[in-house]
Amino acid sequence: MAEQDWVLREPLKVLSSVDDPYLQTASGRIGDHTLEVHHAPAPETPVEFKVFLDGQIIFEPGLTGPDVAWYRLCRELGYQAEDHWDLDPALILFHQALPALARAWQEHPLPFDELGVPAGVICLATVRAAWEKGVAGLAERADHPWDPLLAACFRDLPLRAVVFHDDPGHREDYVGTAVDDPLLGVFLHFGRSRQSRVTLSKATLNGTGGLRWSPWEPGGAWQAKGREFKATQGPVDFLAAAGLREPPPPEFALPFQAALEGLGRLLDPVVDAYRKGFPVGIPWHRDPQTRYLNRTVVAVRAGAGATTLVLDDGTEVEVVEAHGGELTGLAGE
Repeated sequence: MAEQDWVLREPLKVLSSVDDPYLQTASGRIGDHTLEVHHAPAPETPVEFKVFLDGQIIFEPGLTGPDVAWYRLCRELGYQAEDHWDLDPALILFHQALPALARAWQEHPLPFDELGVPAGVICLATVRAAWEKGVAGLAERADHPWDPLLAACFRDLPLRAVVFHDDPGHREDYVGTAVDDPLLGVFLHFGRSRQSRVTLSKATLNGTGGLRWSPWEPGGAWQAKGREFKATQGPVDFLAAAGLREPPPPEFALPFQAALEGLGRLLDPVVDAYRKGFPVGIPWHRDPQTRYLNRTVVAVRAGAGATTLVLDDGTEVEVVEAHGGELTGLAGE
């Protein structure tokens, strides 16, 4: 594991590794926590594969994902679904932490499938595979003159993050205080870069009814780092995010929406299964309108022309100084 690929604030330090043909074990430290993995291959019986955090089992065969304790640790050490693309807590565990712990094993590989996770685990990689399968189906059909452009658009928009907005009845902020959040939903972030990302979402307002998948994102229109974002995105936004700058004619809108709805139907069962195993009460999202609310400033760093405020969740906010030295606005996202 390359050091620059590790996304949590505390590095993983390998403490021990045993490569016995009948029981492979390894342990390491992440901050103040101990992570262990035990692997006992058995040709004629189910493989024994257990992962422990601070002595408690957080994963074993049959589970669809790690225990909530691992999610809390990732949140504690800085993981944010919107910021850390291509990873979720399950992939941090299975793609980063466990391979690092087991890198000295020679007898038997980790019991992972083609997605690099144990069989039965539902995670970001599972949703991404479903998206890629649907996009491949678009590329194979040629029923409509717009099909090649649709296929090119979605092919160049990889799924990078899945962000759940929790049930308000279970929402808590990072210190455990209940938060009244009227928004429930799932937001899928696509793009070749964060700067040009687009969003496909399915949300419910106040728990009163569902909305179909649509290119909509929370927070309304806002500005950040000199760019203007809007709540409703359309074909032009998706094409631009895919690197296809030529604006399509108006008649492209209907086949574009039909393709989005078709892809959404393919994603529905996978996303629903993913959410069932995803713990509520841990605020992974930080939408632009509310990410700084109810935060406490724990440190201040003065700089030339700007002051940086360090918040209690680790977020850093740069406040720009206008003429006369007055603090006038936020320069961060």
